[in-house]
Amino acid sequence: MFGLLKKERDKMLGSLDNTATDAGAYVLGILWGTVSVTGEGYWVRHRDKWYIDTVREHFGITVTGHESYSETGIQYRLKITRAADLAVVKAILETHGWTPRKAPQRVYPCGPIDHRGFVRAWVELHSSADIARTGQRRTPTPRLRIYGNRLLMEEMNCVISASADVPLRTMQKTMNETTVALLYTGSSFAAVLEWLYDKASLYNPTAREKFGEVLAKRV
Repeated sequence: MFGLLKKERDKMLGSLDNTATDAGAYVLGILWGTVSVTGEGYWVRHRDKWYIDTVREHFGITVTGHESYSETGIQYRLKITRAADLAVVKAILETHGWTPRKAPQRVYPCGPIDHRGFVRAWVELHSSADIARTGQRRTPTPRLRIYGNRLLMEEMNCVISASADVPLRTMQKTMNETTVALLYTGSSFAAVLEWLYDKASLYNPTAREKFGEVLAKRV
């Protein structure tokens, strides 16, 4: 009986759990960066409704997301409670070693994943891009800062360095003791962006455009 149930579960997951693909890993990145646990299932939350809709479409979830209001402004939320949807999302998260967003230690996902897809989602969700003035001449320079738990950032640092051919970064402290930042400026910002979006099958067009606009201001 257990063997039959496992086969049915594996069949149910099918391509939805194919995190070795760009799109599958990208959706895993959305889950990794937005999901929180409720008593009945999971919440997917973000200010940009695009991510909520992407998760819905990927898993075929029929319930729609809705707006909610908080001190930080409007947020869109999707509640996953239907047994079939919950089983798939839970299996994917547990397979890759997910821990809740506020856990003291959050790791980079284990198992076979397409690193570029996962990192692209994380960067879109948890980074900032702006113009910094550096050096004695205070030259305007595009800057990308990626935020996350130290353990997760340590692994992501290695992945980005090897894949985008940029030096390993020294992790920067933030106001939050458990959160650090990876900093890429000028040509390293350009190299990371090129790697993230080259032949990408799934990404947020608005986020991609904003990164490009900042990078275009380099001198």
